[in-house]
Formats: sequence, structure tokens, C-alpha cells
Amino acid sequence: MPHYHFIMDAYGSIEEHANNLMAVNELLNKLSTELQLRPVMPPFLVPYYYCADAEDGGISAFQICEGGHVTIHTFPYRSCYFVDILTDEFFSPSSAEAILKKQLYAESINSKVIDRRTIYSQTAEPQVDSKLDFGPHYMIEVNGANMDMAWIYNWLDNIAPKINMLPITRPYVIYDNAKKPSFISGILVVAQSHIAVHYDIRSKQALIDIFSCEFLEDKTIQKILKDDFNEQFCTGFKSQLYSRGSKHVDKYKRKNARIATSDQWRSNSGSIK
Repeated sequence: MPHYHFIMDAYGSIEEHANNLMAVNELLNKLSTELQLRPVMPPFLVPYYYCADAEDGGISAFQICEGGHVTIHTFPYRSCYFVDILTDEFFSPSSAEAILKKQLYAESINSKVIDRRTIYSQTAEPQVDSKLDFGPHYMIEVNGANMDMAWIYNWLDNIAPKINMLPITRPYVIYDNAKKPSFISGILVVAQSHIAVHYDIRSKQALIDIFSCEFLEDKTIQKILKDDFNEQFCTGFKSQLYSRGSKHVDKYKRKNARIATSDQWRSNSGSIK
């Protein structure tokens, strides 16, 4: 089962690059090819610019690989983007960083590699500041469950409203191999983040990610997970919460500049009110 989880939070990106669908598409292909991630589908890109706060707009993109995925969420107006690579292929994190920064420039990055086999035994809670941090990333392991494509689709289709996340696609569910599949993978894109499931058919183990750009009450999330993954459905589940980095300082600095530019344009145009 894939266990090598690379996460990267990038800041000081260039607005035009982070809004470029072709650049993001090429980046997904370049990552999967150069890091030998064994993709099982082409990149899937979702531009989303209908947010309650216009500065949350950007591109969400993913590529499902054998038992894992690559995801990129860009926030052009906040000058940041977020990347996840889940795989069993060992690669140099610096190589991934170099590929990403070359295609999507960033002034600074925070990255780490997480071993999904060991994180659930950690007793120390991660430092979380729901007012300043970008959002929560729940990493979940489910064992002894009988999942199929229909179950994964239905779970993805129903979980977002339960945890107050806004889906902007329907679930995408796929076998890694049409003839002799080893994994069933599914992803739901929610407003500028994602929920993913990767199920190992032989071992009956699933790795699940719930990545949100808005913090929710942890007790609420845990109750929903316990209800969904109860003793009648599986032999057990584990979860660990990670807090992804801040976007808010950039947000407020850029917001004033964007409002000033818009006001000046409207003033000069004369007829636009």
C-alpha cells in the first residue's frame, strides 16, 4: 500500500502562472513522469472562480496514480498553492520541489514527507491555529473493509455535505488496471481542496485524505468517521490531523491592493458603476 506522502505549501507564487491551466496540466504530467509515479489517467483540472470570497478562486487539479495521487490547488490571488503526492515510489523531495518551483514559481515553500505507516501511532497533537492556518488535512487508514467502486462513489458523494464542504465535481472513481486491478481510487474535488480514497483490494486497506481550506470542529469530524467506519463495516480505523500553512497574511495585503486597482479602473471608466 502506498505510504510515502509528500506535502508542499508554496507562497509568493505568480498570479498569471497559478491561473494557467496549461501550465498546471503540464506540471502534473511532468511530476508523474519524472518521479515515475505510474499514472492511471490523464490530469483532471477544475477551474473554480465562484467562491463567496473571490480571492479563494483558482485551479484544482489531480492525477490518480497506482494506489495514490498527485493534487495541486492554486490560489492565484493569495499568492500560494498546495501540493500532495501519495505514492509507494521513493523519490527525492528536492527533485519534486525543483520541478514544482520551475513550473509554478514560489518565493518560499514548506514541505515534508510523511510515512503513512507510522503517523497514527503519534501521541502528540499537531499545532493547529484555526484562525491563521490554511486548513486541516485528515489522513485516515481503514482496515478490513469491503469496499467496491459503488461504495467509494457513494461515500464520496455524501461525505462533503456532512462536514460542511462544498463539492464542485461529482466523484471520480477508477481501477488502476482494467483487467487485473489491485486498487480502486476515488477523488472528489471540493471548493479548492479534495477528498480522496485509495483501496487496496487484496489487503482490504484504504488510505483516505480529507483536505479542507476551512477548519471544522474536530469532534464533529471524528464522530462522522466513527459512524462511517464502525465495527460492522471494518476491523478498525485510525486518523491523524495535520494543519496546512497560512494564507491569510498574504490575503489581506493583496486584498487592499486588488480593491484599490478595481476602484481606480471603475473611476476612470466613467460609465461603470
